[in-house]
Amino acid sequence: MVAPSGDASGVVRVGLVDTFTPSFYIDVYTPLIESLKARLPQYRFETKEISHADAMKPESVENIDFVIVSSGGARMLSRAGLQQIATLRKSRCADVSRSVGAVFLVSAGSPVQTIEDLRGRRGAATAPWSFEGWLIPQGEIARRGFDPEDFFREVTFTEWNFPDVLTLVVTGMSDAGVLSACELEQAVRTGVIQAEDVRIVGERPERAAGGCATSTELYPDLMFASSPSADPDVVKAVTVALLSMPADANGLDWLSNTRMQGVEALLVRLKIGPYAYLRDNSITALALRWRNELAVMGLVLLLLLVHHWRVNRLLKRRTAELRAEESARGAAAEALRASQENLALVERAGMASQLAAMFAHEIKQPLTSIANYLTGIRLMMKMGNFDVPKWTEALSAAEHETHRAADIIERVRTVLRKETPGFEPVDVRGLVGEALKHAGHLSEVVDVKTVFPDEEVLVKGDALELELVVVNFLKNAVRAVADLPSRSSIVVEVFCQNEIVEVSVLDEGPAVSDEVFGALGKLTKSVSKEGLGFGLFIASSIAEMHRGHLAFARRTPQGLKASLVLPRLRELNINNQEWKHEAGAFDSHR
Repeated sequence: MVAPSGDASGVVRVGLVDTFTPSFYIDVYTPLIESLKARLPQYRFETKEISHADAMKPESVENIDFVIVSSGGARMLSRAGLQQIATLRKSRCADVSRSVGAVFLVSAGSPVQTIEDLRGRRGAATAPWSFEGWLIPQGEIARRGFDPEDFFREVTFTEWNFPDVLTLVVTGMSDAGVLSACELEQAVRTGVIQAEDVRIVGERPERAAGGCATSTELYPDLMFASSPSADPDVVKAVTVALLSMPADANGLDWLSNTRMQGVEALLVRLKIGPYAYLRDNSITALALRWRNELAVMGLVLLLLLVHHWRVNRLLKRRTAELRAEESARGAAAEALRASQENLALVERAGMASQLAAMFAHEIKQPLTSIANYLTGIRLMMKMGNFDVPKWTEALSAAEHETHRAADIIERVRTVLRKETPGFEPVDVRGLVGEALKHAGHLSEVVDVKTVFPDEEVLVKGDALELELVVVNFLKNAVRAVADLPSRSSIVVEVFCQNEIVEVSVLDEGPAVSDEVFGALGKLTKSVSKEGLGFGLFIASSIAEMHRGHLAFARRTPQGLKASLVLPRLRELNINNQEWKHEAGAFDSHR
């Protein structure tokens, strides 16, 4: 039975890409074709050499059934649709995907120690299109971070002519040479060169097929591939023949299932073959090359712009809301301020009315005193008593009472004008002394005892208003004990604790009912029968104006303690007119 043939005449055309060493034809190519002819006698095998320049064109394999090419060349011809059938294995190499490499050589006396030291020196190689003899070494240079195209100062390509690479290196015509793995070992073995004449640079611990040294990574050896135009039956027959061939005398055989990742990485590194577009750095090429990444970046940028627009929109809306809230708060604050001002006016008007009544009562005493002093002087005149010192004393006392009456009237006018009195430092001990002096003839009714601290005690306020509060306490205390069968006593006490000052009046009057005690300091009907009047409400208002308050406590077994609690003025700077005091929460009871 005659098997199908490559064409009507049974011709099978095998192309050979011209990238191999001369020994390849003797050791590999000729035995291969002869073996195929013997195994497939029904076919007539014809061979055709393809130049390296033509091999890179897909149309170069249109009329060829099979191609023998390096693994790198096979990948660079991927656009031609070549299909790998088998890969050459030498000396039963354990890993056919890591079989061939290259070495960097220098003369024995060269100072070069590493591949990096070769930069800027003269190089020599067999051919610029040789996969093992030039592309693999260039890939190693690129892997080390250098540009392989300008790594050597100059490169001499021998193209297997004389002088060859080894001769150029040994004679010093080139500083370094590049050979395929095993070429050096073969030259030493055949006596072309002595092993001590040259030295391998960058030798790696791994070995190429046949145990040969290498300075580079290892890659698959040459490949036998079919073209798209080959007859499927012929491809099948040739594939079976190749894979079933036993190893020849040189240990060469063919295997399938080769890994091409290393070759792929090499081509990417060198930017050749299907990756030649990486050399084009024009805007169009870069945009095409990074189109996926640019699309993602564009999408991210679009999302960021949308997010930015959304955030700005929300920010503007929130800002408008905040401004509206701020405006509303401002309007509310203004309304509150106006309301507070109106309330203050109402309170001050009420307080002015009450102060007017209280001060009208208080002014009676200085006016009465003035009248008494003047009456006394008139009597002395009728009696012909012109004692000047006594007249002077009486007139001075009358003048003092006149000023006091004027102060009371001015205070009422200030309140009625709705003005806030200016506060000044007030000596509490002096304040109590003035209150005792103007509270009437207390000594005629009760015994008055005073308890003062040794140190000076200052508060910040209006002396006249505070004096009126103490006078009110004293008069209420006198009324409380007025009906007692025996003479009673009143204690006026000034007490300092931490940052507060407490001015207290203690009496021994009858017990106060719960109803009356609860109404102390509030606006109520006069209850002077029990010694307490509506003036305490005014006194409480005065205390609050001074950032203080009134406090009341029952005494045992009877009596009442009325206290004016104020913040203490701790430091007084007369030159700078600055007062410092602590105004916190005050304890009403001790």
